[in-house]
Amino acid sequence: MRRMRPVHLGNRHRRARAGAATLDYALLSGVVLPMTAFCLWAGPRLMRQVYELLLVCISWPFM
Repeated sequence: MRRMRPVHLGNRHRRARAGAATLDYALLSGVVLPMTAFCLWAGPRLMRQVYELLLVCISWPFM
């Protein structure tokens, strides 16, 4: 196992973030991209349903 070297910031010692970029890519591909795909798929349907709901609410008193 490789030891991380401390990074000196003022009086405090911090360890370098080894492997953090891999975690960022995993989160991006596993969470954000599927959520974006779902929003792009469901967005037009939801907007159409809200539009129809508004039409019904506006036109209902005149029926």
